[in-house]
Amino acid sequence: MKKMRIPLLIAWGVAILGIVLGSFFDLNISKAIASANNGFGLTVSAIGPTIGFSAVALMGGGFIALIVKGKYHIALKILFGVLAACCLGVAIYYPAGEYFGINGFYGKAPEWAGYLIAIWPAVGALVGGYFLFKDFQNKNIWIVFCIIIVLLLIALLAIIPTLKDTIHRPRFRTISSYPIDFHNWWEPCKNYKELKEAYGIASDNFKSYPSGHTAEASILFVFITFMPLINKKFEKIQLPVFIGSGVLVLLVAFARILAAAHFLSDVSWGAFVILTLTVIANEVVMRIKPLQIQEEQE
Repeated sequence: MKKMRIPLLIAWGVAILGIVLGSFFDLNISKAIASANNGFGLTVSAIGPTIGFSAVALMGGGFIALIVKGKYHIALKILFGVLAACCLGVAIYYPAGEYFGINGFYGKAPEWAGYLIAIWPAVGALVGGYFLFKDFQNKNIWIVFCIIIVLLLIALLAIIPTLKDTIHRPRFRTISSYPIDFHNWWEPCKNYKELKEAYGIASDNFKSYPSGHTAEASILFVFITFMPLINKKFEKIQLPVFIGSGVLVLLVAFARILAAAHFLSDVSWGAFVILTLTVIANEVVMRIKPLQIQEEQE
């Protein structure tokens, strides 16, 4: 909460720096290091969303812990069960399509095979979440979980898709393969439909800005920010885990550039959207006393 202000603002500042630098050097950076066949970039890109959404599955395990260990009305327990199932489903569905979809190892296996990969870490995170949070100290933690869910819905289903569908920025792999001009992140590709039809290009190749993969990896920031509200023992490990998650997000962002799927400004914007909402949510939640652990209210 208050302790996370500075780490969050530092991460937020790094994202802003990336946007600024990318605004000047996007094309030069991608020309120097990006390739649509970069194996490392594709591998990290495929795995990154699984790791990011594992935080959602962990939260699902937390809902199960509330059902088993908590003293709540049956109606709330039913709600917790529904939310736990949704968390697991989301943690499987969204990462699964990345392994053999257009942004992963496309054509190497049927796209449905990604489910056979994604299901195991998601279930493992769900079970781990139960044992991690079964000794919860905050009876209102379910409200915090719901706030996190709403935050992610706003970011991943509203803001980022809207930006993608408004700007239609061509990916680097697209402009390097077809006679299509480079566009800065603030410049809409107004004739993308004509270009798509003229060259038989999939719509996804005009969704460079912002990076959904980087935003999904940044889900870890959201969850870690509110961890101590589950149990005070998490305060000791919060900062190291936050820093480790930051390294992972940077790795995913770098991989997306290497794989010629995004520019520097794209990945920076993906993290920026999540971090901005997290900073706001953190400031709001820390001021709502009923959402704090009981000891903090006394």
